Parts: sequence; structure tokens; C-alpha cells
Amino acid sequence: MSDILFTAAQPFKRKGINCLKESEFVMTLSMDLNWFKPDIAKAFVQAAVDNGVIARNKGMLKALFNLEDVEIPMGFKPDASVFQEKDVFEQIVDRIMGSTGLEKRNIVARINKKRSETAGLFTIDVLGILVAKEHGVMVDDLIEKSYRNLLKG
Repeated sequence: MSDILFTAAQPFKRKGINCLKESEFVMTLSMDLNWFKPDIAKAFVQAAVDNGVIARNKGMLKALFNLEDVEIPMGFKPDASVFQEKDVFEQIVDRIMGSTGLEKRNIVARINKKRSETAGLFTIDVLGILVAKEHGVMVDDLIEKSYRNLLKG
């Protein structure tokens, strides 16, 4: 599992619920855990929303993962890299990992198998989206990003 998932899970696990006020989430990351300054914690919230780990609705944040399925390593502390936008493929793999519990190497192997089956006719992003859809993982927001990247390339 990724650092962004562990970071997002900590405030929810600490409170024992899967929905928190955004201000409470930010306060937990910055004041309670002393991981980030408040403005950095707010940037993390946006990164977690963009990566499909949490959802924002009317000032509330909801975990898009099962709290019991996330085991945060002892002594875990995130670094600033959790805010950097990952490419579409990495976001797809992270979402599949978070929703299914599959290991990254298994997911990549499934995507590579699809690549072989389709004779390389599709981009790795498209194949990742197909694998995500097969597992019922929500990646609709990444389809548009993948398309924009294709037009840039």
C-alpha cells in the first residue's frame, strides 16, 4: 500500500470512524500527529482526493477504503512526496491496491498480460483502466486525464 493511503487512513483510524470534518482531518495531521503544517495538510487533502483515496462533500471527508484493511506500519511518518501528482498509471494501480488488497506486482502482471493479449494496441493507462473496471474500482475521473495525456504525447 502507498504512503498516501497510510497518511489518509491515520486520522480516520485515530478517531475510529470513516468520515470526518475536513478541519478535524487537517487538525489531526498537523496538530495531533505533528506531521505537517496546516497549509501542507490541506494540500495533502487535495492530493488524497485527486488520488481517489478520500472523497470531499460539503466540508466532510470520507474514506474510500475499508479502515480495517489498512495496517499502518509502526513508526510510519509520511514525507512530502505524498503530495506530488502521480501519473495516471500509478494512480490506477494505487486505487486497485487500495480497493482489492492485491499487491502491486500482481496488478502490473495482470496489466502486462492484457498488453500481450491485445498485441500492444492500447496504452498502459487504458489497460490499467480495464483491469480496474474488472475489479469494480472507480477510475472514471482518470479516463479524462489519460485522454489528455494521450493528446499531449
